[in-house]
Amino acid sequence: MKITLVSAGPAELNVDALAVPVVTGQRLAGAALELDRVMGGVLSEMVVNAEFRGRIHEVLPIPAQGKIKPRRVILYGLGALHDLDGQRLRSAHHELVRASRTWGYKRMAILRTDPLGMDSLKAVVEGSVMGTFERRSRQTGAAPERREIDEIVLAGFGTGREREVVAAQENGEATNRAREWQNAPPNELTPDALAQEAMRIAQRHNMEIEILGPAELKSGGYNLLLGVGAGSAKPPRLIRVRHHGNHQEGTANGKTLAIIGKGITFDAGGISLKDPDHMSQMKDDMSGAAAVLSAIDVIASRKLPLDVMAVIAAAENMPGPTAQRPGDVMVSADGKTVEVVNTDAEGRLVLADALTHALRNGATHLIDLATLTGAATVAIGHAASAAVSNDDEFWSVVDQASREAGDRVWRLPIYADYRILLRSQIADLRNAEYGEAGTIMGGMFIAEFAGGKPWAHIDIAASAWNTNLELTTVLRGPSGAGTRLCIELAELMAARVAELKTVAER
Repeated sequence: MKITLVSAGPAELNVDALAVPVVTGQRLAGAALELDRVMGGVLSEMVVNAEFRGRIHEVLPIPAQGKIKPRRVILYGLGALHDLDGQRLRSAHHELVRASRTWGYKRMAILRTDPLGMDSLKAVVEGSVMGTFERRSRQTGAAPERREIDEIVLAGFGTGREREVVAAQENGEATNRAREWQNAPPNELTPDALAQEAMRIAQRHNMEIEILGPAELKSGGYNLLLGVGAGSAKPPRLIRVRHHGNHQEGTANGKTLAIIGKGITFDAGGISLKDPDHMSQMKDDMSGAAAVLSAIDVIASRKLPLDVMAVIAAAENMPGPTAQRPGDVMVSADGKTVEVVNTDAEGRLVLADALTHALRNGATHLIDLATLTGAATVAIGHAASAAVSNDDEFWSVVDQASREAGDRVWRLPIYADYRILLRSQIADLRNAEYGEAGTIMGGMFIAEFAGGKPWAHIDIAASAWNTNLELTTVLRGPSGAGTRLCIELAELMAARVAELKTVAER
């Protein structure tokens, strides 16, 4: 899909449809009011009479009746202004494009008018690109429900901002790529298939790549990952893809960011078998891996002046004859012993070894993304990701990246009181059954393997896939949560390293 900036007036655009944003409880203003005047007041009449209320995801096409060049005007809602943040702004444009595809528009325009500021360009483009996502069908002979849009024209956003448009389009496409991987059937996207995806990305950007199979994992002591994958006929993989940016060995500015993803390509729960009612959705337990792999693709393509590695712990968690048992004690790659109380608390196990692998390869800052706990749905729901961190300064950058990306996260506290709950009577740690604070405790377990480095954990168990049919203002199905967050985090850290370098050279 082509996205272009234009300076022509909206009434003169040769497009199938011209989209105009509307805020709940507010009248048309700015460029929308001038367009309304040309159309004889029909737009403001619909808003004033509450025929169109401007609710988020509300989309209404109106025939232009030859009064302007566009064939249709689309009113689309942004919701209440006080509720409008980056995530809802992207969501509104996602639904605008999905609806426009249903109606078969090939070329459409989006008008920037109040309350959209000039700084809304990134969100508008990213949301619009995300609206082109369609779950890839395996049905034979089925006609597509929605057609593709050839071009989106952005009116009123200024000119000379093509680089911003390209970057935002890349971010949207990266999110959709993660969503496609999330949605892939688990018989197709196996641990080895995920490794092959990483190989293709590494080859495309000439990046360093390392893929550890069972023999290498055993020699490296990655027993937690091996234990999780022991019940499956498809062996686990530990994947590391590294973009060498501007790392300066032995200097204060030498930073290496590790973005680490949980890659459980199917989670049956192991011996602690899951309820079968929703087990088919457990193909999405590799959503963290999808996010970091898609993000490193963009980071490398932009040649960011920062060392960034994507580390993915990939496995199937199956109840096969060689599966690990509740009660087993495993030795992690960093030497800590872990009592496996519940085999369905496997994400923290594979991430523990993944963090160790990142540290062995020089990571100075770590962020992991994982569909880790069902407790995250209880704690925060599908509208955001839960998070914990051991470092306030690093967290401030993660939080800023979240806001820039329109990818909500909410930090939960790490209380020293809870550390006692991690204790096992027969090992250094236990992996489950803490009795309370499930999301926090899952993160605190992983923190034990961060080596004291600045670290953040993003629990995307609920935000990665919205299954709540009543929660209609949050996008349903796979979301690609965390993808844009990782890209923005790398961008911010690269910018800060560049600033420090400039100061040092003065």
